[in-house]
Amino acid sequence: MGVVLLKNLFAYGQPTGAGIITTPPNAQLARKGRCCEKGANGSWVTTSSLSSLDVESQTSHGQHPPTTNTPPSESWLRRTWTALTGFRPTPRMISDAIIGLADGMTVPFALTAGLSSLGSTRIVQLGGVAELVAGMISMGVGGALGAKAESDGFKAKLADTLKLVLESSAEAIDLVHETLKPYGFDLGQRNIISDQLRQSSDKMVDFLIRFHYQEKEPDSSRPWSCGLTIGLGYAVGGLIPLIPYFCVGKHEVLLALYISIGVMCVTLFLFGYFKTVLLAEQDCDKGTWKAIKGGLWMMALGGASAAVAVGVVHGIQMAGPPVEH
Repeated sequence: MGVVLLKNLFAYGQPTGAGIITTPPNAQLARKGRCCEKGANGSWVTTSSLSSLDVESQTSHGQHPPTTNTPPSESWLRRTWTALTGFRPTPRMISDAIIGLADGMTVPFALTAGLSSLGSTRIVQLGGVAELVAGMISMGVGGALGAKAESDGFKAKLADTLKLVLESSAEAIDLVHETLKPYGFDLGQRNIISDQLRQSSDKMVDFLIRFHYQEKEPDSSRPWSCGLTIGLGYAVGGLIPLIPYFCVGKHEVLLALYISIGVMCVTLFLFGYFKTVLLAEQDCDKGTWKAIKGGLWMMALGGASAAVAVGVVHGIQMAGPPVEH
């Protein structure tokens, strides 16, 4: 029985007292034409795909075929993106892109709006490009260093766990009992699993890392992919408010500012809207209103940042000598 319990643990992710997995193994069952559903007790039940003959047979005998509760579907934006590109971004990648785009669309926008009070598009162009390049590099490097620190932290935790298993097996077994107890395993079941794990230090370490500490090994490419995604997101987002200043005359800075504000209001709203839709787990009636609120929130955040920047620059200009263009 201990072998069966361990197999379920390492194959599907979460234990229960009865040895029933709580995480649906959809990936494996899909290949066999089967799916997973949640039963009345909250556990996942495996069902086979029924043909029309099966349904008729069960109905004729007074039985009702099992109902299929479709798992929550992902947002339409995710499905469309996957269908068009064939590429499925990971949640981490989406998070990195959002961080870069959000900072890129608020900080440079606030800076260019503040510099517009000086009355010269040339100043805005030079200051905006300088900030854009510096911000892209700093954001990318910061993201890469953060991901590298996360990877180093996992390696340190792995080393500490291996040391614990090799030098203090009794403490490791106590951790196994502590991990399994909330899932309803009685003492006999916990002892069986502990004895099985004790036979292999690798399995013991894997169990403690995955279930007790709930750590997941980061991808080896995570540092550079994180830095690249955040940096490019910042560059794309920061370039949008700068474009109008390259399309007008040297002294038409107010016209460029108004165009930039209009473009950024639309862009910030669309960014907040689609960010909410992209991160939504499923389509629902309340999803549209939630996405609209996300867009309005991004507009308010970007507008407040720009207003503060304009006020600070204008206040400094009024307090000091005039700036020569």
